[in-house]
Amino acid sequence: MKIKLTLDEKYKELVDDIVGVENPNSSYFFDNYSKSICELTKKWFCDEAYCSQVKVIERIHSADEIEFIEAKYYWRLKSDKVFNRYIWLDRDGLNFGLCRDEDNAMTESEFKKLLEGTGLPFEAFERVSADD
Repeated sequence: MKIKLTLDEKYKELVDDIVGVENPNSSYFFDNYSKSICELTKKWFCDEAYCSQVKVIERIHSADEIEFIEAKYYWRLKSDKVFNRYIWLDRDGLNFGLCRDEDNAMTESEFKKLLEGTGLPFEAFERVSADD
């Protein structure tokens, strides 16, 4: 039986580090990737117990195949001078709002495609992690 994992590309560095060693030392990964390991532990095991965190490392290390998908983010204007900074979508199209809406998280490529033809430069926006 093959073990295949699908992870956000934000975990690529963690995965490369774990897969790159023959016998992973969990304390090294806890020290260097604690946030990523905690996120995966919550997603996979719905807790933050130490033994579950070790299982995350073991699962990544023993996977036969790991596929990375583009992470989703919220997008907002970089300028603090604008009160309504977050992007949200409705049937009328692109709008700006005070808060982010869960339904409006999108990948960088989706966001760039959305901006096409609007005259708004991609560089005027910043991404905000959808996990925060």
